[in-house]
Amino acid sequence: MSILGISPAIMNGACSVAKTPEDVAALAATGVGAVLVGSITLAAREGNPEPRWYPGSDFSLNSFGMPNGGAEYYKKELPGMIKTVHENHKKFVLSVAGFNASEYGDLAQLADEAGVDMIELNLGCPNISVDGKQKPIASFDTDYIREILTRVNEKTSLPLLIKLSPYSNPAELKKVADLLASFPSVKAVVTSNTFPNSYVSNEGEPVLANVYGGMSGRGLQPIALGQVKQFRDALPAAIAVIGVGGIETKDDAAQFTNAGAEVVQAATLIVRDGHASIGALV
Repeated sequence: MSILGISPAIMNGACSVAKTPEDVAALAATGVGAVLVGSITLAAREGNPEPRWYPGSDFSLNSFGMPNGGAEYYKKELPGMIKTVHENHKKFVLSVAGFNASEYGDLAQLADEAGVDMIELNLGCPNISVDGKQKPIASFDTDYIREILTRVNEKTSLPLLIKLSPYSNPAELKKVADLLASFPSVKAVVTSNTFPNSYVSNEGEPVLANVYGGMSGRGLQPIALGQVKQFRDALPAAIAVIGVGGIETKDDAAQFTNAGAEVVQAATLIVRDGHASIGALV
């Protein structure tokens, strides 16, 4: 049984090349079943300083910092983006990231008023600094997750996808799964975001200007698969699991489906190889 109605069950993940009308047009021209834009924030962001992307042999690091045009830009551009996606008979998902629960609510209201099909709440970005210090990652604070969901549900009744960081503690994963299951608006868990605070150096110098970055790509795949399987076992059948993490081929996608994912996302693949590369998964 399909919970999300995304067919084919392939979509892009939130990333640096899923932000503009041009990105949307390129993704809508592929065979995916849904196009995701974001993550977006209330205020426009330039993101972190360059270099902020490092492609390794079987992984990548990024510290993009969610560059995007902000709420005013997307109020203007979202209607056209949604029209493009719907004309290509695909679902439209908007990924949002607030700096507090109120901002998540405001962004959810923006999404609702624009007419998106689903909202992804990005609770796992590790690459944001506030006053020079790394912003705490919402995925690891259940009280904060509850506050965010409560505020978002005051603003919209749209289906919610919850994007989370990978959990090394299975008890913590189960606690989060139980919390999400208590909110009927939650229709899917997206697992997993990049692995936080990863580091690579070149002759002793960090390869990223921000020093630390989120790890993604094929090297993350066994961890991502483990997250999918654990969440599938922990969640009720009415909540889908969306798998993401190192998916580059149909065989990779099948691994995630076999582990319990209803839908799979690809992000590193299209950042590295371009939007059309996601067509290899369909």
